[in-house]
Amino acid sequence: MVDKTDISEEAYVRFSDGKKSSFSLRTKLISPGTVTPLSVCLDHNVEMATYSRKKPEGFHKNFHRMLSSGQGVSVLEVVQQEYLKAGGSQLTSSTEEELINATDSDGCTLLHHAARCNKSATINILLDGGNFDIDQVQNMGFTALHLAVRHKSIEALKLLLKRGADPNKPDNDGCTPLLFASRRGYTEIADILLSDERIKVNYANLAKITPLLAACAGGSKPVCEMLLAHNADITTKSSNLTTAVHYAAFSGHAEICELLITTANKLQLPLNDFLEERDVEDSTALHLSCFKGYTGVAKLLLLYGVDYEAVRGVNLSTPLHLTAFRGHEEMTRLLISSGAMVDSKDGHLQTPLHQAAKLNHTKIAEILLENGASIEAKNMMDMTPFLIAVAHGAKETVEVLLDRGADLFARDSFHNSGLHLAVMYKRKEMIHTLLKRDKEKLVELRSNDLQTVIHLAARYEEPEILNILEEKHCYSEQQDINSKIPLHHAAENGSLECIKALLRFSKFLISLNDRDDKGKTPLHLAASNNHVEAFDLLLAKGGDVGCQDHQQSTPLHLAVQAGSLEIVRRLLNPMLPNTLEIKDTDQNTPLLIACMHNRLDILKLLLDKGADVSALNKDCMSCLDVAIEWDSIQVARTLVKHERWKEVVHASSKDQIPAMEKLIQKLPEVAEIVLDQCITYDHRPINHLEYTVTFNFKPLDPLDCLLSDHYFFGPGAMATYRRERLLNHSVTQALLRWKWLVLGKYLNYFNFATFLAFLVMFSFFIVDKRSRVRLTSNSEIDKGSDSENSSALPGVVLAFVILKIMSEIIQLAWLRLNYFKEYSNLLDLAMEITALIYILPYVTNDELYGNAQVQWRAGTLALLLTYINCILSLRRVSGVAIYISMYVEVFLTFIKVIAIFAVFLIGYALVFHVLLIEEDNFSSVWISFVKIVVMMVGEMDYSDLLSSNVVNSAKVPGTEILYVPLPVLSYIMFMLFVLSVSIILMNLLVGLAVGDIDSIQKTATLRNLIDQANLVDDIQRRYPKWILKYTYQESLVIKPNQNQFLKMLLLSGSGVTDSGFLDSLRKEKSSEGDGDQDLDNYEQQRYEKQEKRIKNLQVTVDAQTELLKAIADKLQIEKR
Repeated sequence: MVDKTDISEEAYVRFSDGKKSSFSLRTKLISPGTVTPLSVCLDHNVEMATYSRKKPEGFHKNFHRMLSSGQGVSVLEVVQQEYLKAGGSQLTSSTEEELINATDSDGCTLLHHAARCNKSATINILLDGGNFDIDQVQNMGFTALHLAVRHKSIEALKLLLKRGADPNKPDNDGCTPLLFASRRGYTEIADILLSDERIKVNYANLAKITPLLAACAGGSKPVCEMLLAHNADITTKSSNLTTAVHYAAFSGHAEICELLITTANKLQLPLNDFLEERDVEDSTALHLSCFKGYTGVAKLLLLYGVDYEAVRGVNLSTPLHLTAFRGHEEMTRLLISSGAMVDSKDGHLQTPLHQAAKLNHTKIAEILLENGASIEAKNMMDMTPFLIAVAHGAKETVEVLLDRGADLFARDSFHNSGLHLAVMYKRKEMIHTLLKRDKEKLVELRSNDLQTVIHLAARYEEPEILNILEEKHCYSEQQDINSKIPLHHAAENGSLECIKALLRFSKFLISLNDRDDKGKTPLHLAASNNHVEAFDLLLAKGGDVGCQDHQQSTPLHLAVQAGSLEIVRRLLNPMLPNTLEIKDTDQNTPLLIACMHNRLDILKLLLDKGADVSALNKDCMSCLDVAIEWDSIQVARTLVKHERWKEVVHASSKDQIPAMEKLIQKLPEVAEIVLDQCITYDHRPINHLEYTVTFNFKPLDPLDCLLSDHYFFGPGAMATYRRERLLNHSVTQALLRWKWLVLGKYLNYFNFATFLAFLVMFSFFIVDKRSRVRLTSNSEIDKGSDSENSSALPGVVLAFVILKIMSEIIQLAWLRLNYFKEYSNLLDLAMEITALIYILPYVTNDELYGNAQVQWRAGTLALLLTYINCILSLRRVSGVAIYISMYVEVFLTFIKVIAIFAVFLIGYALVFHVLLIEEDNFSSVWISFVKIVVMMVGEMDYSDLLSSNVVNSAKVPGTEILYVPLPVLSYIMFMLFVLSVSIILMNLLVGLAVGDIDSIQKTATLRNLIDQANLVDDIQRRYPKWILKYTYQESLVIKPNQNQFLKMLLLSGSGVTDSGFLDSLRKEKSSEGDGDQDLDNYEQQRYEKQEKRIKNLQVTVDAQTELLKAIADKLQIEKR
C-alpha cells in the first residue's frame, strides 16, 4: 500500500497567488491576505524531492505547476485534463498513485471532494483509473456517499450507489446517509436511497435513533411517508425511550402525529398504548406538547383519548401543571374544556394555580380561578398560591389573587405570613403592596419563632426594609421565642445600618438594654461577636457595660473571650464603670478568661490596667495556674515577663502548691524565664568596684513553704524532674551555694572529718591485727607474741558503726522503700554491717563465729567499702565531683556491657576447663573463669599454657597424662579467644568508655547537679523549722569585684566566691541586652536550628549524590 500524501486544504477548492516554487510557497501560503490552502504537508519522499529541487513529472508535475502558476485551477479540473490527455481512457501513465490518494487534514481524498462538489465525471475518472476504496472514510467516519448526501449532490449520490457505495455504512456516531437525509428532510435523496435494495430502513445510530425518529423530529411528512412505505418500524424507541410520537409532539408536527396514528390503526396496534408511551422522564406525548404549547398536537391527542390527567416523573405533574407553568393560555383553556381538573396536585401538593403564581402568569391564574380553582389550596409547605406569588415577587399575580379574595393573613408551615416571606426574599415592592392592605394586623403576625417582620429584617440585615417599616410606623413590642428584640439580631450580626434604622424607632431606643432568654443585651452580643462599630453605636446610645447575663458575664467577659482587643480597650475606659474584677458563675474574671482562651494582647492590656492576678476561679486556680493546666506556654510567658511577675508567681491557690513547682514540672521553659527575672544587675559598669548582682530566692525558696506542711524547695523539684538547664541556672546555683554555706558546709566538714578519723582508725586496726595473726588451713588463729589487745580502738570503731547504723535506720524509716533506690545508701549499709561483724569479736573477746575466716572476710570487705564510700563522699567537693560522677557512669556502663557478655566468658571458661583441666589454671570451673577474666585484659601466659607444654609434650608428673591432650583444638580455641575477647570485646569496652566520653560527661554533669540539689535539700529537711526561719534569706547581693580576704575565707568551700561562678555572672550581664530578645524569639530560634540541621543534611546528601555520580561516571554506568 502506497503511503498517502496529506494535503491540508480547506476543501480542495482553488489555489492562488503561488508565484514561487512549491518549496518557497510553503511560507508564502501562510502570509496574511492570501486565500490559500491551510497548509501543504507532503510525505517524506515528496518533501525530499522538493528540497532537492528535482523536477516533478506527469500529474505530479501538473500539480506543482498549478501550485506555482497562480492560475486558480481546481485540482479536480487537473484530473479531468489528465484524463482528456490520455484519450479519455485512463490517466497518464506518469500519474503518481500517492498523489491521487492524497488526504487533507480532515482525512478527505479527491473522491470525497468530488462527491461533495457533485463532480460525477471526476468520480468516474477516479474510480476507473485510480486505486480507490469507494467506502474510504475520513476522520469523522464520512464516506464519499455521506458527503454527497450532506451536500445534496444528487448526481454524485446516484453514481456512487451505482458504483457500489455502501448506503448503510455509519459514521463515527453511527449515523447512516439515510438517517441524515431523514433528519434534514431531504425528500429526493431519501427517495434515491430507499430505492436501493441494500438499504436498511431501521438502522439506528448510537443513540438508537432510526431514520423514522429523525424524520419525525425534523418534521418532514413526505420522508415519513416514504419510510413507512418501506416498512419502517413505527414502535421503535431511542435510548431515552422516546417514540416517533414523542418526537413529532415535541416538535409540534400535528400532521406527522396524525400520519403515525393512521399507520398505527392500519397496523392494528393498541392505539391508547401507542399514544401514551412514556419516555425516560415518564412523559407522554401530551406532556411534551403541553410543555411546548403546541395546541394542534394536543387537540389531536385529546381527540384520540389520551389521558389528560396523566402524571409524569417524581413531581407527578399533569399536563395542566406544565401548561400553567409555561403560561400557555390557549392550551390551558383546551385542557380545562377537555375535562382536566383545575385543582389536581403534583408531588409537592401544588395545584396549577401555584405554578401560574410562581412565574407571574396572571392570565393563566385568572383562567384557572374562573374555572373554579381553589384560591386557598396549600402545597406541602402549607403555602397558598398567594404566598407562592409573594415569595417569587409576582406582584401582578398577588394583586389578582387578593382581589379575588385570597387570604391576606395566610401562613405557611413555619407560620410565616406573606409579609414575612416578602422580607425574607427581599421583595421591597411587595412589602409596599401588602402594607397597603392591612398594615396593623400584618405587622402583628409572628412566625413559629415568634418573630415579626422587624425581627426578620434585622436578622437578614435589610436596613432598607427597616426604613420602609419605620416610615409606615410598624412596630411590635413583643419579643421572639428567645426573648430577643430585633435589636438583638442586628447587634449579633454587626449590621450597623440596621441598628441605626432600629434606633429610629423610639421604643427600641428605650429597650436598648433588654435581655434575651440568656440574659444578654444587644451590647453583650456585639461584644461577643467582635462587632466594634456596632458596639460603639450601642455604647453611645446608652448601652449598660455593667449588666450581667445569666452566666454573670459582662460585655467585658465576652469581649475577652472573643478576642476583641478594641472593644476591651473601650470597656476599660476610666470614664465607664469598672468591670475588671467582676466574676462570672465559674468565678472567672476577665483576666482568667484571657488566660483560658490564649488572648495574649488582651492579657497584657489587663495586666497593665491592674487586673488582680491573685483572683481564683471555682477550681481555685489563679491566672498562672490556668496557663499551666492548659499547657499554654505563650500565656505563661506573657504573665511571667510582665513587670508584675512577682505577684503572678507568688499568687497562691487552694492546693497550696507553689506556682514555681508547677512550672518546673510542666513548663520548664517558663520557669527559666522566672529565674531570669530573679537576677538584678547593677547599673554600674561590670568592672566597677561596687558593681552588684542581686538574686531573688523567694520563687525557689519561699519561707511559707519551709514552715508549712507542704514543703517546697526549687532545686529539689528540679532534681526530681531532671531539669538540667534550671539546675545550672545562676539563681539556682547561687541558692544552692548559699544554702550549703549556711546549713551544710560546716556540718559536712564535721561529718567528713569524723568519717576520715574512722577510716584511719579502722585501717590501722585491721592492718595491725592482720600482721599479728595467721590463718591456718583449719581456720584456727595462730596468735603472735603480742596477742593481747588492750587498745581502745575496737570500742571507738564499734561506737562509730553503731551511730552510723542508727542513722541509716532513721533514714530507712523516713524514706521507706525510696531508701533502697539510692546505691550509696546500700554501700553505707553494707560497710557498717561488715565492719560490725569484724569488730564485735574484739570487743567481746570471744570467738563469736567459730570460723575466723568469716570475721576476716567481713573485715576485708568492710575495708574496701570504707574507701569506696570515702571516694563517693568527695562528690560534695565541687572541684572533683564531676570526675567521680564520670567514673561512676563509666563503671555502670561497663557493668551493663559485661553482664551481656558474661555468658560469652562463661562459655570460654568451660571450653578451656574441658581442654586443659590437667593444668592448675583450669583445674576447676571457678578457677578457669577467673583465668579467663585475667586473660581478657591481656595476660595470656601463652608459653606456659600451650607452647612449652605442646612442644615438650609435657605430662603430669608421675603419669602419662599430657597437659595439652588436644593441641590442635586448643590452639584454635586460643586464637578465637584472642580475637573475640582480647581484641574485639576489650576494644568495645574501651570505645564505650572513651569514645562516648561526651555523652558520659553530660550525664555525669546532670548527675552531679542532681546530687548537689538533693544533698542541700536533704540537709535542709533535717534542720528544725526555727533554725530554717532564722537562717532564711529572701535575696542575696554579691559584689563580684571585691576580694576581701576575710569574706573569701568565710565563704570558702561554699562556691559563692568561686571565680568561675563570678565570671559567669559578668558574662550574663554583658549578654543581658540580648537575653530578652532571645526569650521573645524562643520559637524562632528553635525553627532556625531545625532549618540549619535540614540544610546540613541536604549538603551531606548532595555530597553523597556527587560522589555516586563520580563513581557511576568512572564505572561508565548510564542512567536508563
